Parts: sequence; C-alpha cells; structure tokens
Amino acid sequence: MKQSPEWPWLTMLSTVDSWTKRMDEEMFRELEGIAMTEQEILEALEKWQSLSVDPENRYAYKMRLKWLLDQLSNIRSSREEGRQEGLKEGLKEGLKKGREEGIKETIRKMSEKGMSIAHIANILDMTEEDVRERLGD
Repeated sequence: MKQSPEWPWLTMLSTVDSWTKRMDEEMFRELEGIAMTEQEILEALEKWQSLSVDPENRYAYKMRLKWLLDQLSNIRSSREEGRQEGLKEGLKEGLKKGREEGIKETIRKMSEKGMSIAHIANILDMTEEDVRERLGD
C-alpha cells in the first residue's frame, strides 16, 4: 500500500506521547528507517533530537509553545467576545424590528376598525404623520 507524503511527518509527530512523555520504540525504529531514504525527515529528526537534548533549547521551545497557546487562547477569547457582542446586537435589532412591526400591525387593525388617524395618533402618543407613514408601508 502506497503511503501518503505526510506519513513520515505524522509518524515523527506521533512517536512521543505528550501525555505520558514516553516514546513508542517501534514507531521510532520505523521513523529511523524512513530517515535513511528521506533527507528532509533525517534533517528534521536530527534537529528534533538536538532540541530535545539541550535544556536551553527545550526551555525556549516550551516558552514559544506557551506563547503560541496564549495567542490561540486570546484569539478564541476575542472571537467569543465578538460572537457574544454580535448576539446582543442581533437581539437588540430583532426586538426593535419586532416592536415596530407590532406598532404597524396595531395601527393597521385600529384603522380597519374605523378609527381616525388623529384618534390612533392620540391613543398611541404619536404624531399623525408617524401614523400615516406606518400605514403607508
């Protein structure tokens, strides 16, 4: 079965279990075999090993990872804040439109019952112009 070009990279990334901090020896041996024929994988594996050994590099890696995770958290938080703000604005707009539609419906019904525009305006505490405008829509 032909393997995808991503296979060596996925194998490399899967070799160490980040939860248990243990390396899968069988996957590592397979990865070493791949590295014999794939120059990119060999270089990446060598770099990975040098980073893993040097405490200074490991610290720099952890700090970079922490920074990236913080950035991801900030982005997710900002996105959630934006979503919440959008929901609030949408709710406000929906309520506003709903009230306006309710007023128009009330004016229409009052007019159908034979009430004058002046009487409707008086009851609803509106100007006659506003009543006419809503009846015209």
